[in-house]
Amino acid sequence: MGVFSKNFMWGGSVSSMQTEGAWNEDGKGLSVYDAQEKTKSGSDWKVAIDFYHRYKEDIALLAGMGFTAYRFSLSWARILPDGEGEINEKGLHFYEKVIDELLKHHIEPVVCLYHFDIPLSLMKKYGGWSGRGTLIGFRRYVEAVIRRFGTRVKYYIPFNEQNAAAMITQFQLPPETEEYEKKRLLAVNMHHMFLASASVWHLAHQYAPHAKVGGMVNYMPVYPATCKPEDILATQKVDRSYNQQTLEVFVHGEYPSDLLYEWKKAGIEPDIQPGDLVYLKQAKMDFLAHSYYQSLTIEAGKKTDAASVLMQAFQHPPKNDYLQQTEWGWTIDPVGLRLTVKELYDTYHLPIFTIECGIGVDETLNEFNTVEDDYRIEYFRSHLEQLKLAVSEDGVELMGFLTWGPIDILSSQGEMKKRYGFIYVDRTDTDLKDLSRYKKNSYEWFRKVIASNGEDL
Repeated sequence: MGVFSKNFMWGGSVSSMQTEGAWNEDGKGLSVYDAQEKTKSGSDWKVAIDFYHRYKEDIALLAGMGFTAYRFSLSWARILPDGEGEINEKGLHFYEKVIDELLKHHIEPVVCLYHFDIPLSLMKKYGGWSGRGTLIGFRRYVEAVIRRFGTRVKYYIPFNEQNAAAMITQFQLPPETEEYEKKRLLAVNMHHMFLASASVWHLAHQYAPHAKVGGMVNYMPVYPATCKPEDILATQKVDRSYNQQTLEVFVHGEYPSDLLYEWKKAGIEPDIQPGDLVYLKQAKMDFLAHSYYQSLTIEAGKKTDAASVLMQAFQHPPKNDYLQQTEWGWTIDPVGLRLTVKELYDTYHLPIFTIECGIGVDETLNEFNTVEDDYRIEYFRSHLEQLKLAVSEDGVELMGFLTWGPIDILSSQGEMKKRYGFIYVDRTDTDLKDLSRYKKNSYEWFRKVIASNGEDL
């Protein structure tokens, strides 16, 4: 008998704007990503990897690896072009076709409803998540989706990395926004996002009672730089603000005392309307999902608020002398993944779903039209070994393991050169080429891993 359960889910995760393309086709509205002229790398989001037109080919390639689950996000603006009004039937129909194609290949669709790509009209009209109107539009969008998908979808993720999603709203504010106003808007955005997340649970229970809803965070285990008590205190503060506070709301349906105290002390308490807290309290998540890429080392004297932590983690991560780093400076920490799932399960006692993990590498095809990515195989091998220990030694109830970007996609910063996939997509940051797909060496390795349910690493 193997370590992982017989219904363990194996697969990958992507987002709509990093894969679909077809930015202005079939009635789709604009999202905030479509409004960006170019990213720093010189790419835009208009074509991405053209999943919109190639979804059958891509799903067949994923099925060839033996995928049993695929988490993808929906483009809100493809379904409600202005974010709140008329439903675009062609947009809904596209996602129905994707779901039907996945099910045809015995792949479980895991649907994420929001992945940072808010409709542009809601940003202009309500200031994004700062406005209650955005929350109302989100509920309309979610109800349309859940009612249409019916029993075909069993798993919903309201927000991709909700802790990070809230922080990202800070970076969308005008640069002249004062610090107090940034903090006040963050509290408002967090409250509206928690209500939106709760609405997914409520709507699923109303229209799809078979479905499970899981709150998701970007989880980063944090280590003190030294044994100094000041470093340990700073580390605990980072862990609370970035990892735990969001999770506590998912699990207990109420705001933790330290978050309420922070809001009150700073004078930034959001406008909590009658019924909000009861609505939150009723909507406790069915499972906890998380992404995992790296751990962080923390020292006293640095900012410990979540927005600063996010900025530091992905732009200027501190070096940990005990760990290697990727080309982008992210720590490679397999034991950190075991720490993550163990901490989540020990603390919150809900099933845990690892739905993003991977290594981004600048790669090119060799003369045999493949990529010899043994480093990716080693990366996943070491991380899966730690997950097996988390299950067999720590007793963690683990639902599955999904890699980030199983096929090469634009990175979150719009870089095509930062490749995560088992499948190479032939385009660069600025040259679309022919977008052909090629299997890397890791494709066959991961196929064997899945076929053996993780026994053959």
